[in-house]
Amino acid sequence: MRTTDLPLIRRSRLLAQVAEPDLAAMLTACFVQALPEGAVLCRQGEKAEFLHIVLSGRVGLFGEAARDEALVEFFGPGDAFIVPAVVLDAPYLLTARLLEEARILMWPAPAFRAQVRATGPLAYGAVLLLSGYWRTLVGQIKDLKLLSAIERLSAFLLALAPRDTGPVTVILPGGRRLVAGRLGVTPQSLSRAFAALRPLGVSGGGREVVIADPARLRRAFGSARERQDIA
Repeated sequence: MRTTDLPLIRRSRLLAQVAEPDLAAMLTACFVQALPEGAVLCRQGEKAEFLHIVLSGRVGLFGEAARDEALVEFFGPGDAFIVPAVVLDAPYLLTARLLEEARILMWPAPAFRAQVRATGPLAYGAVLLLSGYWRTLVGQIKDLKLLSAIERLSAFLLALAPRDTGPVTVILPGGRRLVAGRLGVTPQSLSRAFAALRPLGVSGGGREVVIADPARLRRAFGSARERQDIA
């Protein structure tokens, strides 16, 4: 583990309250893996063996069916994910796959559960993290039921943009096909949604998107839910 990894680990709600000596002791049970794009960290249905924290790169969580899969969420540097399966000692409900080359902190599940039982600040951090997951899940369900594809895309882009009024360029956390899955639309519907936002100053191609005036986009879709950070 590198010294530059510690600020990223601290960024997570999970460990933000843990004292330095306690954190140092916890991390002795962990190790770091550098993995290529496309590597699978865990598979849906497998017993949870590790808690994962992203140190660099990006990870996608996918739900899988017999003939298809759907992206559920993206995670990036500082994010801990699939905590419920580790806490409950239960099978993973999702498959985690690297969307780009990444370094991942691997925390053995039995060691993590023991630390949660023994360390109040870590248990509190887990409550904060899981509460964030719950709010995100409810928000996604509301979006799918109440918002159009254009509104969902607008909210997603605004969550990636700094809160200022000048032109900004945002980088999508994955290819547009993956973003379509994350928003619950087809790639064709996503293309139409991007086209509909073009008169409002949204342009670009591939993973790079330019928003000419974020404030204008917010005014146009004021009813769309503002995303909350779950890192």
